[in-house]
Amino acid sequence: SPTSGMLHAGSKRKASTVSSDDGQSPMNYNNLEDASRIAAEEDKRRRNTAASARFRVKKKQREQALERTAKEMSEKVGKLEARINQLEMENKWLKNLITEKNGSNSKEEIAEMFASKFSSAQASLVKEKADASKQ
Repeated sequence: SPTSGMLHAGSKRKASTVSSDDGQSPMNYNNLEDASRIAAEEDKRRRNTAASARFRVKKKQREQALERTAKEMSEKVGKLEARINQLEMENKWLKNLITEKNGSNSKEEIAEMFASKFSSAQASLVKEKADASKQ
């Protein structure tokens, strides 16, 4: 016959003390319920541990990919900066070459000479730059 529920140590809810027809005592039923609950908690803990391990692996892979990308970008920046320096030096060298070849011609005269060699569209850009640097 059903009796009032009894709270047993470590349980979060009242345990049923109904005995079954197979002759199990209320204590055996509680032991089975506890064993089932403990097994479920252990299974949950194992699944959580496995999920945590998978997360840590994925996180490490993401971090390695980011570090690799950062390294590649840093190398690319270094190469581009070197290329910029090279082009700036080449530009300066060519400007000096033009200045030496033409003597002490003004920027306007150099722009006009340059314009005579190239299309009018390019020449107007050069003249605009010369006028802008004059101001």
